[in-house]
Amino acid sequence: MRKNIEVAIDTIRLADGIVVEDNWFALRGLDESTIAIGEPAYHQRNWSYLISDGEDSLLFDTGSGRRPIAPLVERHGRAAVEAFPSHMHFDHLGNINAFGPVIVADLPMLRAIELDGLLTPTEDMFLGASEAVPVPTFELARWVAPGQSITVGSRDLQVLHTPGHSPDSVSLWEPDRCRLYAADFIYCGALYAQTPGASLRDYLRVCDTLLNDMPEQVQIVCAHGQPENGLDDAPILGYGDLEALRTVVAGLLRAEPRTGETRVNDRMHLLFSEASFTA
Repeated sequence: MRKNIEVAIDTIRLADGIVVEDNWFALRGLDESTIAIGEPAYHQRNWSYLISDGEDSLLFDTGSGRRPIAPLVERHGRAAVEAFPSHMHFDHLGNINAFGPVIVADLPMLRAIELDGLLTPTEDMFLGASEAVPVPTFELARWVAPGQSITVGSRDLQVLHTPGHSPDSVSLWEPDRCRLYAADFIYCGALYAQTPGASLRDYLRVCDTLLNDMPEQVQIVCAHGQPENGLDDAPILGYGDLEALRTVVAGLLRAEPRTGETRVNDRMHLLFSEASFTA
């Protein structure tokens, strides 16, 4: 297990407007019915999103599992809460069994791990051994395919397949708020394209699709952050960050495969491996 996985929340400098709950979670309201839930005292600085309307709520990613997130969701969510993981990495599936049957992206590799309504990710999908996190088994509520929508009250969230970081990664597009919940496709800090299944070709293809389909004023909310100007806040990127990532990935793919890292812009850098050139 790596050292300094977590620190005390009171040692973290938070941006104005952030509220701390349960001595761990940092909350930022994105609008009147959407809450970004951060874990800035955890070394990966995860952010999950509680999306609500009417009597319904959707929790997009269920946290790192370092602390129970369900009590917070119960306080801030609506009567009916469903969880939807963006992908199967361990830091997005913490607390997954606290939410009953969950929505899962309808992808062949996820169908392959379903047995009698239960899903158990492989370790190559989960990657929890690095922090001694056991692989969970959880109950499936329903499949939602890329291109289909999840409705939360009157809110409509389209599921997009966005591999690159991992082959099972999905994001949510909410056109009414011009907001992309990008999960781990793009985020502040070190973008991981060196993990099992990561693909630079997928990164390039998805960047091209998003740049073609998203308006230039898109708000991109991400699943990981980093301190900026010494302060932790909900990580929000924009169209220009997608353009910068596309430019860097396209340049890498014109070169010989290698392992290393490179700057994307002043908010991101990309880690990659030889395998990610050919995946």
